[in-house]
Amino acid sequence: MRLSGVRAFVAVARCGSMTEAAAELGFTQSAISRQVADFERYVGTKLLGRGPGGMRLTAAGVHAYPTAVEILRLAESIAAARPTAHGLPRVPPAARNVRHS
Repeated sequence: MRLSGVRAFVAVARCGSMTEAAAELGFTQSAISRQVADFERYVGTKLLGRGPGGMRLTAAGVHAYPTAVEILRLAESIAAARPTAHGLPRVPPAARNVRHS
């Protein structure tokens, strides 16, 4: 599974359009379509379908969407925590204002 497919799925679900998701992510519409198709093959079911006014989540897509959002959140958290060139971990912006006892 590639994060690009998860990211594309979440963007299309949020935007309701492959074209808008492509513009948001900086890819072509065909690249987003391919990434979503690869992710759907990975999970073994269709997550998006065409509906009136654009792309809509299937029942499986409705179920998968919150988990996909969480996967992206966790991946960003892991990336933010990797050591810097000086060997110190990066502190995510949200954690900078947390008071520790």
